[in-house]
Amino acid sequence: MADHMQDEADIEALKRWWDENGKGIVAAVVVAVLGTVGWQQYQGYSATQIDAASDLFTEMLAVQSEGNDPERIFDLASELKSQHGGSTYARFAAVFEAKVAVETNDLEAAESALRWALGAGDSRSDIGQLIQLRLARVLAAQGNEAEALAILEQGSAAYPVAFSQAQGDIHLAAGRESEALSAYREGRDAASDLGQISLALDTKVRSLESRLSPTQAIGETG
Repeated sequence: MADHMQDEADIEALKRWWDENGKGIVAAVVVAVLGTVGWQQYQGYSATQIDAASDLFTEMLAVQSEGNDPERIFDLASELKSQHGGSTYARFAAVFEAKVAVETNDLEAAESALRWALGAGDSRSDIGQLIQLRLARVLAAQGNEAEALAILEQGSAAYPVAFSQAQGDIHLAAGRESEALSAYREGRDAASDLGQISLALDTKVRSLESRLSPTQAIGETG
């Protein structure tokens, strides 16, 4: 499977964002819909539920750091999804569950967890796009290349570099070097537009350019 380091950094950043902003957003929505009295009635329940979901997710992370007991992680993810399925923590838990499933070579379980996470919220949100990226990787590893590419070809405003790199990896694994080069170049250009330098993509582009004929390589620049 491809390197997930950047994905993990994204998940951690999103988790921190939710910790800092999520409760305030929930409060604003409830006040707008129910008014002050409704908010007062809701506040105790929501705080308890959010804290419980957060505690379960934190326990999942602790289990991994203490020895990575997959079955315990899967049990905690199942509990989070069943008891707090409407929370962002449940989506995080499903993504984390999928990561552990990939590490234990259970791609079907990973796919199932990611499809649950995708259906549990906005698929085009930043989190939703991250889930789609993970799902595409898992589908490709299972040999479901067509669906994986269909997901990635939608593009991503939040993760344009990672989406292009995943497309390139799938094409390269299938022996379509020209298509892979085109995707890697798109990813490299996206990184440049963001003021970033992707050494991995630059290396892949240079490697393919050296292997393809000049006509093939030049034909993919436009």
